[in-house]
Amino acid sequence: MAPAAGAVSLLVTFTYQGPARSAAANWWTAETLALMILVVVGVRRQPAAIATALAAFLAAAITLSPLRIALNTVPPSSRGESLQLCLIWAILAIVAVGIGLYLRGLDARNRAALAAERRTERMNLARDLHDYAAHDVTAVVVLVEAAQVLAKEDPQQALELLSEIGAAGAQALKAMDHTVQLLAEVPAAEERRRALEAVRRPELTAGNDAAQESGAVPRQSDAPRRDLSELASLVARFNRTGAPKAVLDVPEEAAARIPHEASRLGYRVIVEALTNVRRHAATASRVVIGIRCATSAGSPELHVTVVDDAPGPGAGLAVERPTGTGGTGISSLSERAGELGGALTAGPHHPCGWRVALVLPLDSTSEESGPHNLPNG
Repeated sequence: MAPAAGAVSLLVTFTYQGPARSAAANWWTAETLALMILVVVGVRRQPAAIATALAAFLAAAITLSPLRIALNTVPPSSRGESLQLCLIWAILAIVAVGIGLYLRGLDARNRAALAAERRTERMNLARDLHDYAAHDVTAVVVLVEAAQVLAKEDPQQALELLSEIGAAGAQALKAMDHTVQLLAEVPAAEERRRALEAVRRPELTAGNDAAQESGAVPRQSDAPRRDLSELASLVARFNRTGAPKAVLDVPEEAAARIPHEASRLGYRVIVEALTNVRRHAATASRVVIGIRCATSAGSPELHVTVVDDAPGPGAGLAVERPTGTGGTGISSLSERAGELGGALTAGPHHPCGWRVALVLPLDSTSEESGPHNLPNG
């Protein structure tokens, strides 16, 4: 449509013989505005090569259009006056191109922001799968390996492990179901669009509320909290899979108001540490999980430690454990701790074993807080 409009405009410019009356000037003005709109739309929407060619063609049509009036006035306009008119209309064409480029830039930034938001959502989902499902899948693998060993020595005891394997598998499925629910939820950008639409047309929100009531849309409140309030059940599941045994060391003063972000990160760190114990420290007999709330330089801090007693590499540890080099493991948790103003470290513990320690300031994460009744050791 736009190329045809430009071609018709140029044809009229070079074939129009007058008269130069008010009616012709009004049509010319309307045509100029229409061509400018086509320039804006073309530059904004078309691919770069097509947009450039289209803008140049339409800009030429706009720039030359004053000639149909200037050359048919009585007496005809001078060459200087005609050139001035063409220059003014060229400026109008440039303005239209500038508006189109500005809107094109806004669209590109919006697409980049949306892509970054989706990438962040995918990373969060990947972390959820790694932090939660991988922990329970690791427990299944450990139990299966134990059952294979016991099957040769004590088949009855091996059969007793089947219930634990089923429970660990069910927990892994629950974690994956939670991730699938997150995938099924409305993306943040779509949710903002619906919120804006709801302001204009409130009746549209009724259907969504009804869907939530009927269970078609998952409610966030139905999902696991995945924070330190679930620490007792996490330790119980870990201990059901055999040695090593996890022990909680949580004094009463730690059962205070811990911000939600800090509580979630602390839980993630403990899950990751226990998973690494299952993978890399089969010779450990005990894992101590400690939680403390302390004050440093007048600011409250959350201290989370996970320490096992596995012998070092020289005493039978087959696999070197991660110290901050995992794709979505310790390294990603370290990055998240740094974003919240804290630090996460992992390394050997004297005289033996491995220690994962999280230090997190509580004042920087105090926007969302709530009482967590942590179990005492």
